[in-house]
Amino acid sequence: MGNGQLKAGYNAQVGTENQFVVHAAVHQRPGDTACLKPHVESLKRSLGHVPATFVADAGYGSEENYDYLEGEGAEAFVKYNTFHKEQKKSFAQDLAQPANWEYDAGSDEYRCGGGRALAFERERADVSELGYESAVRIYGCPDCSGCALAAKCLKPGQENRRVHVNPRRDELRKRAAERLTSDEGVALRRRRSTDVETVFGDVKRNWGFRRFTLRGIGKVAHEWRLLMMGHNIRKLARKITGAAANPALAAAIA
Repeated sequence: MGNGQLKAGYNAQVGTENQFVVHAAVHQRPGDTACLKPHVESLKRSLGHVPATFVADAGYGSEENYDYLEGEGAEAFVKYNTFHKEQKKSFAQDLAQPANWEYDAGSDEYRCGGGRALAFERERADVSELGYESAVRIYGCPDCSGCALAAKCLKPGQENRRVHVNPRRDELRKRAAERLTSDEGVALRRRRSTDVETVFGDVKRNWGFRRFTLRGIGKVAHEWRLLMMGHNIRKLARKITGAAANPALAAAIA
């Protein structure tokens, strides 16, 4: 904490279907991105397979996670951090966005919105928290002076534009965007918010559970799983009670 205090923090994750928890795990990573792979690996050990369809929000949309899910044969409907921004008409018309620039594979150059060429300079390897390596290609414009778009395109104090391009990530994002904007993708995105967020809302709001009572990753994981078991049992009990009063629902459950 920077003040002599040490507070344990846990990132609780769940996988759901129709608001029933099919898997629950706890991680000691502050962000969701690096939790996806170990969470799904844990799920695979429990169920014996990875679900055919995987839906998650933008916190999980990384090159590493797309690559991993694709390798597992899962159809990933997972947003990335700029997905909604890219769907806007203003983004498609913004000439300062590298996504709207022309690329010449022969010369390995980008042509910016102002007509200047950005040549390849070097390649850099980025390594994720879990050890996944990404290849990032860096392109730069030698002279942006006099460009009509310079005021909008350059950051304060920047003389010439330089962009970092990750071809593999961009290709995976493109495929993800195609899935997410399909009829199935739109339906699954709408369903996701009520399917999984409802579980957290129920536990925190209705049960008043906002703090783990145990300490240590093993004990906290057991506490979280027991809590999710309780959620499932209560939800199932409600369905059974509803079925008893509704013969049509009882037939559907059977």
